[in-house]
Amino acid sequence: MYNYGIVTIGYKNISGIQRLLKALDKADYQNQEILLIISIDHSGENSVLDIAEVFEWKHGKKVIKKFSQNLGLRRHVLACGNYLNEFNLDALIVFEDDMYPSIDFFRFSKAATEYYIDDDRIAGISLYTRCINQTVMEAFYPLTCEGDNYFFQYAQSRGQVWFRKQWNDFIEWYDLNDNIFSGKPDLPIDVANWRDTSWLKYHIKYCVEKKKYFVYPYIAYSTCFGEVGVHVKRKTDQWQVPLSNGKKDVFHFVDLDDNAVVYDVFFENEKLYKVLGLNADELAVDLFAGRTIINKKYILTTRKLPYKVVKTWGNRLIPHELNIINNIQGNDIYLYERNERDSNINLTLDGNKKDKYKSYFEVLSKWLRLEEKGVRLEDYFLHNNWRNISIYGLGDLGWYLYNSLNGTEIKIKYTLDQNKSQNSWNIDNLYDNLVLPNVDMCIITSFWHMQEISEYLLERKVMNYISIEEIIERLWIDKIEGKNE
Repeated sequence: MYNYGIVTIGYKNISGIQRLLKALDKADYQNQEILLIISIDHSGENSVLDIAEVFEWKHGKKVIKKFSQNLGLRRHVLACGNYLNEFNLDALIVFEDDMYPSIDFFRFSKAATEYYIDDDRIAGISLYTRCINQTVMEAFYPLTCEGDNYFFQYAQSRGQVWFRKQWNDFIEWYDLNDNIFSGKPDLPIDVANWRDTSWLKYHIKYCVEKKKYFVYPYIAYSTCFGEVGVHVKRKTDQWQVPLSNGKKDVFHFVDLDDNAVVYDVFFENEKLYKVLGLNADELAVDLFAGRTIINKKYILTTRKLPYKVVKTWGNRLIPHELNIINNIQGNDIYLYERNERDSNINLTLDGNKKDKYKSYFEVLSKWLRLEEKGVRLEDYFLHNNWRNISIYGLGDLGWYLYNSLNGTEIKIKYTLDQNKSQNSWNIDNLYDNLVLPNVDMCIITSFWHMQEISEYLLERKVMNYISIEEIIERLWIDKIEGKNE
C-alpha cells in the first residue's frame, strides 16, 4: 500500500481555505488514513492559521506548516513538493486555496497512482481537465477513447498528484534551469511569458524537454474558483469545469502507448500523423493556429499558408481532429507540404486572433492602469446617469466588468452573449424576443464584433449602447493623457 498525503496551499484566502477544507472533510477516503498538510505562506496575518488550527481532520494526522518569511507562490509550491520526502510519501495530492475537489477525488487519485506510479514517462496526475486552450482562448475538447483518461504534455496546478521519484527528478532539472524562457519556441507564447512567480511554467517546460506527460481525466475531480490572488486580479468563473459527483468503483486507465490519446503542449493531437500516413517527426499539427515556429516538412493547420496543398478538410465536427479522422470534406483545414524540411518558418498567432486579443489586452491594460489611479467605472456610469445597464459579451472583459460593478450602485439588469448558455437565466427566451428590457446603457465588451452586435441590438429596440473600448479610451484621455502622465 502506498503512503498518501494531501497538501492545501494557503496564503490570505480565508473563504477559499475554509471551503477547501470543508470539501476535503466530506470526501471519500475508502477508510484509509491520510496525512493532511496545511501549508501557509507568511502574510503578516493569522486568519488562515487560526482556521487551520481549529479544523478537525477525522481521516488521519493533520500537520500545519507555517513559514516565518514570505516565500511567494513559486517557492511555496516547490517547497510543498518536498513534503513527499519530509513525510516519506509516495504520492502527494495538491490543492491551492481556490481549488475545489469532488467527493470522489481520492478514489481517482489512488487508482491512478497505483496504475502509473512506476512509469517514468508520467510526470503526474491531473485532477482537473482543461476546457480552454489559453493560448488562443478557444474551447478545447479532447478526443475520447475507450478509457477514462488521456495524456497531455501540460503540467497541472488546479488539483494534481505528484509522485516522489518523478517530483525529485523534476526538482533536479529545475535547479539547473532557473532562467530558460528567453527565445524558446517550444512553448506556447503565453506560457513562456507568464510571470516569474509562476512555478507551473517550469513544470510544463520540463515535460516538453523530457518528453513526459500528465494523466488527465475526461471528467474533472477538481475545479477552480478563480479567486483574487497572486495571478488573478479579479475573481472569475472562467476556469470552472464540470465536476464529478459520484463514487466510481472501477477505473479503466490506458497505457501511454501507440493507442493512447496524447496531446502536446500546444493542445494538438500527437497521433494524427498515423491518420495521414506520415512519420511522426515530419508533421507539425497546428489546428489551433497557436504555434510560432515550425520546422517540419508537413503542416496540418487552419491557416492559409503559401505552400503546396496536399489535402483539405472541413471543420465542422468537435473535436476538430475528427474532421480528419472521418474525412469531412471542405476547405477549412489544410495539409501543406514544404520543400525545405529543415528551415524554420516563423508564424504569429492567426492574424484576426492576434489583432483581436491584442485589442482586448490593450483595453484591459489601460483599465487596470486607471484603477491603479483610483478611476472607477462605477463613478463614470453614475456621472452619466447609467444606473441600470446590460452587458453584451461574457468573455474575460465582460466578467471583469460584471465583477467590477457587482455590489455597487450600478444595477446589471441582464447579460447577453453569443453563447446562449451564458445569458441571464432570469430572462426567458431572450434571443427570441423582439424587444429587450429597457436599460440606460448596454455595454458591449465584445467590441471586435461591434457591427453585428449593434445591428442585433437595434433590431430589438436597444438604442443606447457603447463599447467598453470607447469608455476606457474616454477615461484614458481624460484622466491619464489629460494629466500628461
